[in-house]
Amino acid sequence: MDKDLKELLEQSIEERSQTIFSQIRQSAPELNARLEKVAALSEEVEHCIRISAETKELIRQFMSESAEIDAEFQKILYIQGARDCISILRELGVIK
Repeated sequence: MDKDLKELLEQSIEERSQTIFSQIRQSAPELNARLEKVAALSEEVEHCIRISAETKELIRQFMSESAEIDAEFQKILYIQGARDCISILRELGVIK
């Protein structure tokens, strides 16, 4: 795939994912509450004096890596969902 086309596709997926994420947060209050709780817990860990700076850094690295992995999975799932949709539409004869 052409590098520019791939970058454009990745940017489009990222923008669409952010839009969907925002819509989900607005339409699913229970999920939004959980996201806010995670943010509060993150702040609590950051400011906890009983946790050493080294441990805080390990926690930050863990959370960052986990978030990056989750974002990659979301991209893969989004693309696979689009492929599945096209396959189903072809099987139904809606598109060729």
